[in-house]
Amino acid sequence: MAGITTDNASANKKAFQQDLTWVPCFGHNLHLAINKGLYIDRVSGSLSRLRKTVSAFSRSPKMLRQLKKKQKDLQLPEHRMIHDEPTRWDSAYKMVERFLEQQQAVCSVLADDRKKWHLMPKDSDITVLETVKEVLSPVSSFTDALSGEKHTTLSAVLPLSWKIFSTLTVEEGDNNLKRQLKDNIKEALRQRYENTHLQLILNTATFLDPRFKDSFVTLREEVKQNLMVSVNLLEAGGQSQQTSSPDDKQQPAKKTKSDLKRLLTSIQGGKKSEHGEGSSSREEGEGAETELKNEFSVYEKMPEISAEEDPLTWWRTHETTLPHLAQFAKKYLCIFASSSASECVFSTSGLICNARRARLTEVHVDMLVFLAQNLKVAK
Repeated sequence: MAGITTDNASANKKAFQQDLTWVPCFGHNLHLAINKGLYIDRVSGSLSRLRKTVSAFSRSPKMLRQLKKKQKDLQLPEHRMIHDEPTRWDSAYKMVERFLEQQQAVCSVLADDRKKWHLMPKDSDITVLETVKEVLSPVSSFTDALSGEKHTTLSAVLPLSWKIFSTLTVEEGDNNLKRQLKDNIKEALRQRYENTHLQLILNTATFLDPRFKDSFVTLREEVKQNLMVSVNLLEAGGQSQQTSSPDDKQQPAKKTKSDLKRLLTSIQGGKKSEHGEGSSSREEGEGAETELKNEFSVYEKMPEISAEEDPLTWWRTHETTLPHLAQFAKKYLCIFASSSASECVFSTSGLICNARRARLTEVHVDMLVFLAQNLKVAK
């Protein structure tokens, strides 16, 4: 298993962080960070009052009919009000955005019924909601952007984080509420990604993505050192398996091109130092590390490709030129930045295994979930 992506639950951290390459879900981290801004007293109070207004329209068919009539009279889009969900921060943004779009129609309906005047938003609430929309609008699409399962997403975490931080930069004309919103979200998101080990994983994935290798990697030397340590461990593991194999005495190891390279390297080292076995073994051990260093120099000289190109296709083309880096790219670029894909599978299974289908066997549930997730792909 190359890695695993989950939310930030403490049980998940304890279960996966020590033995696996564990990555926190980007969507979950962004949700928690933005909630830090939405929990500001002025913002949470305005959102609470807006929820009551939206709930009134959702529960009353009469008010919905009146809303449609007002929308036609005011030539507004005939959209229904949206209620937010606590598990999705973008639903709060969509609720605010839809209300501001239908503000004239909603206020007109409430003004016609004196009993509904208490649901009328105040001017201060409107100002707060407009500020919330203005701050969250640039980052509204970032969660969905990294929720796909058909594209490389882990290497895009650092570029998107840079975009979020630049978008939330405090400007001179910002009022106090907007400054507080931006600062709270930025600080909460920064704390989520300040772990050194996590930064090394993200920088490694970004370094191995030919789209971003020169622009967004901040720990370049640390990434190189970590990859060299990994390739040495892999080589040492391969050599130990060769020496401990019981069939080595009976059948000679198959000669490959890499064996020839090691042999020539040991001969060259022995000729230069004239120390025999000790020198040859040292040069043999440094073969993979030297090859990786050469791949680093070649890879860093290559230009970045367009962000619209597929990095996996690029690596398939350059796999013979950069064999060691290609193996690391396969490991890191296949890790998802968000756990939404797996959560969708759990949601699908929850819809299939309802109270009226409680006698389904495990095999049938697996088959139905597989069909539900892949039937569109087959078509």
